[in-house]
Amino acid sequence: MCGIVGFTGPENRRLLKRMNDLIVHRGPDGEGFYADGYVNLAMRRLAIIDLTSGQQPISNETGDVWVVFNGEIYNYEDLREELVRKGHVFRTSSDTETIVHAYEEYGLDFLHRLRGMFAIALWDKTAKQLVVARDRVGEKPLFYATDGKQLVFGSEIKAMLPRLGTVDVNRGAIDLFLACGFLPAPHTFFRGISKLPAGHFLLWRDNRLEVKRYWSLPRKASAEVGRHATPAELGEELREAVRLCLKSDVEVGAFLSGGLDSSLLTALMKERNAQVKTFCVGYGGGATGFNELAYAKTVAEHLGTDHHELIVEAKSTLDLMPAIIRSYDEPHGEPTSILVHILCEFASRHVKVAVGGTGADEIFYGYPRHKGLNYLSWYRRLPGFLREGIIRPLVSRLPESTEGSRTAKRIRRFVDGASQRPEDAYMNWIALFPAERRHALLSAGTRAETDADAPAAFMRQYLDDPESDRHVMDRITLLDVAGYLPEFQLCYMDRMSMANSLEVRAPFCDYRLLEFVTSLHHSERLRGNTSKYILKRFATSLLPEKIVYRSKVGFDSPIGHWLKHDLSRFARTFLAPAEVDRTGLLSGKAVFDLLEEHQSGRKDYSLHLWSILAIECWFRLYFERPADDRQCAIEDLRGAA
Repeated sequence: MCGIVGFTGPENRRLLKRMNDLIVHRGPDGEGFYADGYVNLAMRRLAIIDLTSGQQPISNETGDVWVVFNGEIYNYEDLREELVRKGHVFRTSSDTETIVHAYEEYGLDFLHRLRGMFAIALWDKTAKQLVVARDRVGEKPLFYATDGKQLVFGSEIKAMLPRLGTVDVNRGAIDLFLACGFLPAPHTFFRGISKLPAGHFLLWRDNRLEVKRYWSLPRKASAEVGRHATPAELGEELREAVRLCLKSDVEVGAFLSGGLDSSLLTALMKERNAQVKTFCVGYGGGATGFNELAYAKTVAEHLGTDHHELIVEAKSTLDLMPAIIRSYDEPHGEPTSILVHILCEFASRHVKVAVGGTGADEIFYGYPRHKGLNYLSWYRRLPGFLREGIIRPLVSRLPESTEGSRTAKRIRRFVDGASQRPEDAYMNWIALFPAERRHALLSAGTRAETDADAPAAFMRQYLDDPESDRHVMDRITLLDVAGYLPEFQLCYMDRMSMANSLEVRAPFCDYRLLEFVTSLHHSERLRGNTSKYILKRFATSLLPEKIVYRSKVGFDSPIGHWLKHDLSRFARTFLAPAEVDRTGLLSGKAVFDLLEEHQSGRKDYSLHLWSILAIECWFRLYFERPADDRQCAIEDLRGAA
């Protein structure tokens, strides 16, 4: 596990080291450099596999193919044996070296041989060809920029900035972010900097850039799509994914929330290890209603793990906000980032690697919006006068809670979308802000640079693909796996864990498991009111039914509660109209109206306000503070009080 940076052009080791030092948190155990007048490559290392001889960069025997990479190749032992049989000679026991020899043997097709999470930069001196690739599902990040003459890339945007110099805001990204709650690839908040999409690689040759896809889920139905399977078959696939994720020369722990996904993974880890350290964090003060600590403790006692828990207060959240935004380099729409940051720092005191349940909700229909599509057909059977004359007026008067329940909001959004096509209803359900409200929130300058059709275009390429004959439930999975999973869920897990030098592995994101699960008929994953249907049937062989079938709580944040109470004064000063207007990205009045609606209790805008806070905090950090100011506190930002 590491971080990588690089650029093409004349050798400049001083600049290369400066860039590499900016991601020391991704790999405090070592660093490595390669430069030859054509390319400059560097990496930071967090030693997990082959602790003594796994340093990077690594080359082939003749020194004409060089690689740096971030991540883990889980099938490296099998791949190594295959390559040795073909005559390749290895000097280390690391997974990194298998990448070099796989490229020698298979050319650009080497990516299809790798099973794991990775961001790779491979330089072929003979062909004068640089290959930069991101893993299939997007567990590891990769950013790049080019002026048509040179290429710059890195695991994090901050590492690219010394090479790029002055950068500007990509205002067109703001509307897309406020629509989706995340920025889909290739967009970033920095003009001229792109994000390499999951399952893609870029090729730099003769000062020309090509970006190509090498993997995606099938958009067309086939004999392998829509089939049925037994819980035992799923268990076999999941056990293999967990087995691979436990490959390490250091101890591997587990995040344990007490929910189905983390509990099941911990149970599977216990099958292989006599002792497993588990970690959970929760809230104190007035936010204890968001806790899952009791559930996690119950599971830990049932499985016999070495369990650790930590309590978080509101002030911790405020103090950490600049560090959180620095870790992302961009605004991010998940307030739970702060909890995950604290969880990762807590776990890193005990282990270097942890297993988490990210990905299960996306592929097993674990979110309420997935059930919503099932409910649509039932709801539409009700007489029109009942739906429009009685239910809608009643629902419109439901109060929205900031104390952990989003039931009223979800019911209202469901009823609002009930008359639409399933595809359109789903788009409205997952939107952070509807189009009209987004338009009002943008400043005049931002609106002038905004493509208002971009959010719908991104979603419709999956939901309304004219070439796809798959069921709508399959198409929403395609959208979730292409957007929400890599650029929201995996993004925040990567940044929060690597900010604390912790590697987090996600067995549910193993691409073979993902292909298996998404090939199943949708009723195997969502049956009636039961989400994760086949996963729960398998889980009952390892866990008590009261754990498997308890209602989903989710790893949630009390930010809405805090913005009304503990952090109310901060929010009103930081988002004061004059402060927001001075930034120039959003409308100060529209933002403050949103805050007042929330604090009055009329509406719950928890996630919306966090996203706006993230935008404002990001701008004030990156465009108003000195570029080398890494210790900025929340009190140092304009408008903080």
